[in-house]
Amino acid sequence: MWSLLRQSRLLKVVVVVVIAANLAFGGTFEVALPALAHARFGAGGYGALIACLGAGAVIGTLASARGGNAGRPALVASGSFLVEAVAVAFIPFLGGLPGAAAATFVLGACNGFGNVVFLTLVQRWAPPRLLGRVMSVIMLAGLGSFPLSVAVSGVLVHRLGPSPFFPVAAATVALSVLGATSQREFRDFGAAEPPEAELGAEAA
Repeated sequence: MWSLLRQSRLLKVVVVVVIAANLAFGGTFEVALPALAHARFGAGGYGALIACLGAGAVIGTLASARGGNAGRPALVASGSFLVEAVAVAFIPFLGGLPGAAAATFVLGACNGFGNVVFLTLVQRWAPPRLLGRVMSVIMLAGLGSFPLSVAVSGVLVHRLGPSPFFPVAAATVALSVLGATSQREFRDFGAAEPPEAELGAEAA
């Protein structure tokens, strides 16, 4: 597994994107969004935001069945994450609960869609013997960054309020995704049999 991680540029890019996304969005969903709802919308409003998030995620997950069949599915998933970042950035600035709920619905749909497409690509690409280890590395990258994300977001939200945190988190995710798409290995991910698959077979 470590040989694959050292030699596969694609896997390194994937891990970096996962870390950046979870550093940004972990605190957004668990600290900044509840703080924003508490300050502006109350418990009922927060419940509406969570309901919209869940409904969007279900719809995005169902729609992902077609996204994986695109010619360049990694770019399709990346586009979904970029739209998600835009939705996150505008949540506090859309004039109240209806606008925030609509943006939350969009981010849920894009998150569900992009995650299913992206993780499916990873599972298809990973050498069979290393599939569990590859997914464990990705999960560790995501969950391992969660404590730092909520700790930093707690400090920032306490000092600056929740609203500024959303565009900062969105910019972090957008920059990491754009950086990934600048790499040919990532752009071609899923478009054809990636050369790293052979490398992974040797590493196994």
